[in-house]
Amino acid sequence: MLDLSRKLTDELVLGDDVYPMNIAFNKVLKVMELINDDEFDDIYKPYLAIQMFTDVDFTDALTPEQATAIFKLIFEEHIRIIPTKDSAPVLDLAGNPIKSKIRSKSQSEDGERLFSLKYDAEYIYSSFMQAYGIDLIDAQNSLHWKKFNALLNGLPSDTKFAEVLKIRSYKPQKGDSKKYKESMKRLKKEYALPKDFDY
Repeated sequence: MLDLSRKLTDELVLGDDVYPMNIAFNKVLKVMELINDDEFDDIYKPYLAIQMFTDVDFTDALTPEQATAIFKLIFEEHIRIIPTKDSAPVLDLAGNPIKSKIRSKSQSEDGERLFSLKYDAEYIYSSFMQAYGIDLIDAQNSLHWKKFNALLNGLPSDTKFAEVLKIRSYKPQKGDSKKYKESMKRLKKEYALPKDFDY
């Protein structure tokens, strides 16, 4: 979760040595790609992931167990985004709970994931340009992963990404016309994610 009272300080501390880390969104996506890539031996993945964040090769300095433990620590402290249901409720100025549209739609009611950072990249890119004027290609290596997620969660409903989430999360409602239901069924098929996807 993004904490506005603190700077985003990403460092790996090993003994007396401190290694600055770059937790930019594109580096996290590359690590996700690496973790799901069967061409790399699992024993080397933690080393490569740590190197992607620190630009330091720890192959000779760490055992495989140490590298795995350090990668898990980096993931927990710097990458993992706590789902809304696991965190405190967001309140308005009067203290009333606020339901975040994008966050509540990241999964459907039946637990099905509604978006993929990989397969929805074009929708995310165009939505960031539309809503924030941010070119995600130009923002590589500078836009922090946590900032990226906060902006993703805050995308307005008139963006392509939010529109796609609305289509994927649609469930027929009482009062919906037959024509509307058929249209939404066709759109759900058109915008469906692959059966198996990594991230």
